[in-house]
Order: sequence, then structure tokens, then C-alpha cells
Amino acid sequence: MSVDQHEAARSSVTQRIAQLAGAAAALRRELPHSAAEVDSENTDTEFGMRRIWEEGLFAFNLPHRFGGISDARATQHTEEFFKILMDIASGDSAAGMNYGVQTLVTLEIFAEDNGLPESTKAELARLIRDEGVRLCASNAETGAGGPVTGRLVDGGLVVTGTKTFNTNSGSGGWANVGLAVEGAEGRYHALVPLDQPSVTMKHDWDVMGQRGTHSQSIVYDDVFVPDGYFYRGAGPEGALLPYVFLLHAIILLGPGLGAFDASLDYVRKLDRASLPEFASAGEDPLIRRRIGEFAVDLDCARAFLLRSAGNLEGLRPGESATELFTQAIAVKVACVRAALNVTQGIFDLTGARSTSNKYRFDRFWRNARTFATHDSTDAKEVWLGDWYLSGKEPPMAAMLRV
Repeated sequence: MSVDQHEAARSSVTQRIAQLAGAAAALRRELPHSAAEVDSENTDTEFGMRRIWEEGLFAFNLPHRFGGISDARATQHTEEFFKILMDIASGDSAAGMNYGVQTLVTLEIFAEDNGLPESTKAELARLIRDEGVRLCASNAETGAGGPVTGRLVDGGLVVTGTKTFNTNSGSGGWANVGLAVEGAEGRYHALVPLDQPSVTMKHDWDVMGQRGTHSQSIVYDDVFVPDGYFYRGAGPEGALLPYVFLLHAIILLGPGLGAFDASLDYVRKLDRASLPEFASAGEDPLIRRRIGEFAVDLDCARAFLLRSAGNLEGLRPGESATELFTQAIAVKVACVRAALNVTQGIFDLTGARSTSNKYRFDRFWRNARTFATHDSTDAKEVWLGDWYLSGKEPPMAAMLRV
């Protein structure tokens, strides 16, 4: 490729990223209404995910040869993508979490060295790009009573067992099922379409927050997976570890940013101040002070996150990711604090009338509080203290709870 061709290609990518970023910013304003409905009805974020796909965002992390931008690498255009994901999570945090899972599974399926045939990757790329097929990371087995296993047979693999936490499975799609293969060492993954009789969707997701993720249990009852649709898993390592924690941080920050958006809209229309001596809420210094506090908390967490994403882009192949992983842990702690402070504090701005169910402003706190329990913030702070005091590395693998 000549210098001129290289510059033209780079300009084209820049323009495409800008177009997708504009679409995500518009979705931040569009999605809150459907997010409130999904929360009320405890249903899947089908509308939000369809709109994300319609705007072309499912393709961002596909390889270049399949029309993608990041080339299925956690270190390419990471900061730009995380800005996009942040807008999505601000508009609908459940859709943001689903889209985050879609992203992680995309990176796994299209990793260069995972051994999947090119034909399989081409088929999945077409389904994702052209049909909006959703992807589920089917890994958690807590409370399932036993591991999911695979048994090698002529022409493929038979998968059996139950997975208990399947985010982004609410409207079908494909699951990337983590399993142990009988007689083989290591962990494997099998690609399973969820619309078949041997797959049972339990529809048992019933929690206080992130309800639209529809993170239900799935039972695989002797599901046949043909050759070419399962592969040896390498495990989350290198850039993918800090990438996962930064993505988690966005899922947490999203409800805080969404709550801030909603409270600003509400306060601008509010016809009474918190104290009688002020003519309007906008003139009330107590309200303005709280808005300033929330803005600082959110902006600091956002800046820390995006700086870390930029640092991740500079990671070279084979280089240790320990320092970036430690930084990503700190980012997640910062986002937990900011999100919980804002989502529980907005009612000091909006007042008692805003607690009406028609607004569903409480969903922001419920969403943030629910995902903040995924892994212990206290434990992360202990590990960060160890790192700064003695240089002791955090237990990377143990931190990724499923």
C-alpha cells in the first residue's frame, strides 16, 4: 500500500468512527424512554440492541476483512470505542452491558490464533453485521450443580449442562459456551445457536437492577456442535484483562451519567426551589452546588477511564499488562464511587415528586448498585494498596468472577 493509499484508508476509518460516535450520541438521547419501559416490565432490551445494530455499531470490533474497525483487537481504537460505549450505557445501562458482552465475545471469536476456520468466522461476521445476531458469553456455573462438559463424537462435540448467567441472551442469538472437553486438557468454547429444541432458556432473571440484560439461565441438553464451531480457549490475558475491567467501569459509570442527564432535564423544568427564598430551582445555590459536585465526580471518573483506554492502545505485543490491569482496577473503583454518589443523590435535586414511578429515576441507582456487587470494591482497594506499598501484583485471574 502506498503512502497516499495508507492516508486515505486512515481518513476513511476516522470518518467512519466519527459517524458511529455521532450515532451513539444520538442514541444516548433516544434510549432512556425504552430503558425505563424495559425496567418496568423486566424484559430484554430488544429495542435498544436493535437500534445499536441498525446504526452499524455491532461491526465496530469485527476484523477489517469483514468490515470492522478495531480488527478484533483490544488495543485498536479503544478510546474511541469506549466513548461510544459510554454514550450507549448512559442512555440505557442494560443495553450498554449487553453491547459490552457483544463486544467481548466478538473479540474472542475473531481472535487471530483461536483456531476457528475462516469459513466459521465469515459466517458469524455476516450474521453479526447483516442480521444483527446477538452474542452471549455463556460461562457462569454458580449454583448450577456441576460444570458444563463437551463429549467428542463423530463430526463434532456434544454439549451438556447449565449456565446460570447469560447476559445478552434475551432475544436469542448465539452463545459462546465455556466448557471442559472430556479427555482433553484446558478450557474450550463452543458456538451454539440458541434457537434449537435442545437449548432451554429459563427466563429466570429477576433482580432489582440491570433487568434489561435478561441474564437468564440456559440449559444445554446434549447439544450437537459440528466441527469448526468449537475451539481451545486461551483465557483472558494480555490486553484483554484491563480491557474487561475498563468495560465493566463503563457499565457502572453509565447509570451515573444517565442519572445526571435525567436530573438536569428535570431540574430545568422544576417550578420550585429547595428553599422558599429562591424563585426557581435554577436559582437555588444548593441545587447548583450539588450539580457541580456530580459533574466533577463523573468527569473525573470519565477522564481516568479514557486515559487508561488510551494507555491500553500503547501496549505492545508480548509486553506485560500488569500495570495497566492495576490501573483498570482503580478506574472501576472510581466509577463505582461516582455512579453510586450521583444515582443516590439526584433526589436531593429533583425532590419528592420525582420519585413517582412514571419517571423511574430509581432505576439508575438500582442498576449501578446491582452491577457494583459483581466483584468486591473493598477487595480491589486492598489489592491496590498492596500494589502501591510493596509492588505486589493483583491476582488477575481471580478477579474475573463469572
